[in-house]
Amino acid sequence: MIRRLLLSFFLLSSTYLSVSAQQQPRLQWSINDSWKYLPQGADFAQRPKSDDSKWQSVNIPHTWNAKDPFDDDETSRRDISWYRKRLLLDQRFRNKKIYLNFEGAYQVADVYVNGVFAGQHKGGYTAFTLDITHLVKLGDSPAENLIAVQLNNAQDNFIPPLSIGYASYGGIYRDAWLISTNKLHYKLLDHGSSGIFISTPRVDSTAALVNIRGTVNNDDEVERKLEMLHLIYDARGKEISRIHKSYTVAAGREMVFALDLPEIRKPELWSPDKPYLYTVKSQLLENGQIIDELNNPLGFRWYSFDANKGFSLNGKKLVLKGTNRHQDMKDHGDALSAEDHYRDLKLIKDMGCNFLRLAHYPQAPEVLKLADRLGLLIWEEIPLVNYMNPVPEFLKNSKIMIREMIRQNYNHPSVIIWGSMNEVLLWSEKAERIQVQENAEYVSKVKRYAKQLDSTVRAEDPYRYSTMAMHMGDDYDKYGLSDIPQLASYNIYNGWYSGKAAEFKSIIDEKHHQNPKQVLFISEYGAEADNRVNTEHPQRFDFTGQYQRMYHESYLSQIGQMPYLAGTAIWNQFDFSQPNVGGVSNNMNQKGMVTWDRKPKDSYYLYKANWNAEPMVYIASRDWTHRAGLAGNPSTIEVYSNLGEVTLRVNGVVVGTKKPDHIKKMVWKVNLKEGLNEISATGKSAAGLFNDHLVLNYKVYTAELERMPRPFTQLAVNVGSNTQYLDNSDHIWLEDRPYRSGGFGCTGGSPAMLNIKTVKKNTNDNPLFYTYQDDIKGYRFDVPDGTYDLELCFIEPDKIQAGERVFDVNVNGERLLEHLDLMAGYGFGVAVKKKYRISANGAGVQVAFKAIRGKAVLSGIKLKAVL
Repeated sequence: MIRRLLLSFFLLSSTYLSVSAQQQPRLQWSINDSWKYLPQGADFAQRPKSDDSKWQSVNIPHTWNAKDPFDDDETSRRDISWYRKRLLLDQRFRNKKIYLNFEGAYQVADVYVNGVFAGQHKGGYTAFTLDITHLVKLGDSPAENLIAVQLNNAQDNFIPPLSIGYASYGGIYRDAWLISTNKLHYKLLDHGSSGIFISTPRVDSTAALVNIRGTVNNDDEVERKLEMLHLIYDARGKEISRIHKSYTVAAGREMVFALDLPEIRKPELWSPDKPYLYTVKSQLLENGQIIDELNNPLGFRWYSFDANKGFSLNGKKLVLKGTNRHQDMKDHGDALSAEDHYRDLKLIKDMGCNFLRLAHYPQAPEVLKLADRLGLLIWEEIPLVNYMNPVPEFLKNSKIMIREMIRQNYNHPSVIIWGSMNEVLLWSEKAERIQVQENAEYVSKVKRYAKQLDSTVRAEDPYRYSTMAMHMGDDYDKYGLSDIPQLASYNIYNGWYSGKAAEFKSIIDEKHHQNPKQVLFISEYGAEADNRVNTEHPQRFDFTGQYQRMYHESYLSQIGQMPYLAGTAIWNQFDFSQPNVGGVSNNMNQKGMVTWDRKPKDSYYLYKANWNAEPMVYIASRDWTHRAGLAGNPSTIEVYSNLGEVTLRVNGVVVGTKKPDHIKKMVWKVNLKEGLNEISATGKSAAGLFNDHLVLNYKVYTAELERMPRPFTQLAVNVGSNTQYLDNSDHIWLEDRPYRSGGFGCTGGSPAMLNIKTVKKNTNDNPLFYTYQDDIKGYRFDVPDGTYDLELCFIEPDKIQAGERVFDVNVNGERLLEHLDLMAGYGFGVAVKKKYRISANGAGVQVAFKAIRGKAVLSGIKLKAVL
């Protein structure tokens, strides 16, 4: 396939494509540039005479949802948009077949050429190809042709996904191509595939068999005789095998073929450690001239899953060290470039992963090519997420998605698992999230459809394994869904959404005991972290990097004690969009090892130390380089390393030397000085010295405000929270505490968190408003006499009626706020900051909250001296 051809572009609002090299058997050009975009529906936008001069100019990949799922209105645009592009084609395309190929367009695409309907595709995550030969205009001089695409990303009850925890990015967000072939060619209209399918029915270290099957189309009006030639080349470009056969194809007909190549002796095997790739070149020849040609990857490997021994590759046990990937990225949405995909997979590989689940949908062709080349074993699945509509049209579309996914990616040696659904019993027949399924008739329908989808997977590809990902409910076993696929995969979040991380092994051990013949895979586990909040005392749901690392340390340790597991996959490698959820952020899922803008978190290096054999040492404090602490209290410094021992220095002084524990971790308690602290960690291996270095900015404060060694300036508290919050001005809001005489803190109240689904509005300080003191009575600062600015931060945490929560706020006996009703004045989940200038005269600053109805609440408080 020729994908790199230098073209001459005449940019007069059109792109001129000419076949300057007619000898090329197949030409494929990117048509990513110079599109016109209209962010709304429009009558007759497919017609060439429609005026698009005022439309926005865009290039593909493009999405219209890169920003809007993340604003305060809790909506994102799911509607119709139009794309238009003009191509100039001349007579040299005559007697050729011409196709359009879109690698991804979300989610219903209606394509028109020169105003005429060319075809429709349903589903936003698989490619599709359309024959437009009969619709294009050709002339002696270049003739203009209009491509128009109407896209609709609205939810459709018959198209997966129906319930998703990620944004639905509308747009032509992957590459688009124009393809030209001879009338005699390998079939392009087989579910977006290349038309050739390569399998290795037998592989071992001594020999391998290769089978090639596919379809040839003769779209000519006469019978055509051809010679078919398939050649296999090794990584050096040396031919190692070939097969040649002659065929006759009747006019207007297609011919199906299947060929076994001569046995290949002592093949180089493909594995994550050595991803050796061969190339299969498939040619059609007529009168000795090549008239069509395709190249496909080939990797020789054999593998198996066992209920007691786990996974084996090429005859040896291999521990699958995996993660999940969502394809979106900050400011890009799903519209990623090839370079973006490479960076992502390189980050995954460098962390030490050998396995990647593409969740919850097929991803760009470039991703599979990179997995082949970098050495990542792949699980790919269709976007049937959480909820199934068990009606024939939904089933039909799901089956089509399975066929498209498998046929388009069949030739990639990296793929070992096909998934048909994820957590499909998480919702009821009424499209409501539930804990336990109560409608046996509905579950029976779901089970029947699940069987059909799994059977479709196995029929399409008998050489790979089928799976479905299940949440930890009992209904999958109760109703027999867990026995349908070849691999039973589970998403477990003990220690995050509920329970404790230490329960993981006992829960999965019990599943293994109850179903000893069932192959078990851990398809998701994770906890969220935002590097703006940190603590010395991590707690579940606090969103700190410290808790995320503690959670993953526990799971990693337990995984090592379960050799029967088929594999594990972290949820998730990258933070990703999740509209209409809160936490310390908005509209984000922050379980990633890497941030949404692709900065590795400290947790990333826990896995790198354990999974990547390259010598390394890492100070796990990049996510907390600005911290504060009480005078005299030591600070925690943690280090990950796969070296024999590591020496820690603080400000040039050796603190100590330690050996990493079983999860490659070391912990020091150190005293830090006010201001900048130089932290370094050094270890040695046979390859030499390895070290890490960072500068930590430390703020020392005292709880005895009356005895501060210097004049009081300001103090801010993240009320109700165990965490410190670093705001956009690099100011630290301290963790909350009960009041003690001479210091500061709250009186009364109970620390509380917002519901994780609460989206906070009207603030950039989302972490500050995630926690609060419920039923607070007062807050006190025993500061010297003087003038201060007092800032109070509120949010209504509950969906209540106006008048249900009303309270007064007094400062030093004077009424500051009277009958404050957050719901009536601002609404649910709206952040409110109120600032006042006050005086302290003899008794510091005493803020009193008097509940009139309901309970008083407070989310944050800041006191700043007016100098």
